[in-house]
Amino acid sequence: MIIQKHSHKHIFLKITIDIVLVVIFWAAAYGSCYYLNTQQIAQIKNQADSSRIITQKAIAAKVAAREAKKKEPVYITLPGAQKIRAIVEDYLLPSSMWAIVSKTHPIPVDYTPASLKIPDVDTNTSKSELERSVRSDIAAPLKTMFDQANAAGYQLMIGSGYRAATLQASYFNSLASSVGEETANQSIARPGQSEHQTGLATDISMTSQQCYLNECFADTSDGQWLVNNSYKYGFVLRYPKGKETITGYQYEPWHFRYVGIDLATALHDSGLTLDEVWSYLETALNTLKSNGAI
Repeated sequence: MIIQKHSHKHIFLKITIDIVLVVIFWAAAYGSCYYLNTQQIAQIKNQADSSRIITQKAIAAKVAAREAKKKEPVYITLPGAQKIRAIVEDYLLPSSMWAIVSKTHPIPVDYTPASLKIPDVDTNTSKSELERSVRSDIAAPLKTMFDQANAAGYQLMIGSGYRAATLQASYFNSLASSVGEETANQSIARPGQSEHQTGLATDISMTSQQCYLNECFADTSDGQWLVNNSYKYGFVLRYPKGKETITGYQYEPWHFRYVGIDLATALHDSGLTLDEVWSYLETALNTLKSNGAI
């Protein structure tokens, strides 16, 4: 009986040890799994962080490249002229300094420049305040040009500046009633086809009104100074002699258009009109749009 009792104790002890070993095994196994899972989670997190950083850098690089492309200068080289930098504007808009307004490139008849003012130069006081006005941003270069002409001994004045489409229609209809529309359209633009509507064009004459809006103005010393120097201030003779079939209008030695010094100089040096260089401007505009600058 004693031997049997000891046998039971031995079995109990063995079972207890086995249970403890099993618990220890599973605890170790669980701890190992926990450790492995923690490592995996940390690894995944690090990989995600790295991917996010790489993605952010790639996006930032693309944004930087796109912004750099927008700022990339676009140049225009006209025959016989120095390369000039294209202004960042949509030249198809009537508000653009380089907009072309003609029989083939009309603008909306209801267009009005954002800001107009009477420049601080001599103007034809028989005209309305609006017609004596120009776009505000060309008032300063206009005054500079007139001041330089005055310093050289010439007396210039603005005969006509901004014209609304309604006033343009009045001028056109008045002439057309006596000479016919086709003939009238050689010297006066129809509404929506006149540069005067942009506020960037001026008819310039002498204060004495000698050869007022007449071809003989080209033979005066004032007219000659103007055609030879206007480009230095950003103005061009818009309808030159010998270019009538290109511009669509008769020779007008009094009609000057502001395009800025760079383009005015290039036009002067090339001997071309705004109509003739439109394809160059259009190519530059398409490049600006492609670059995202516009």
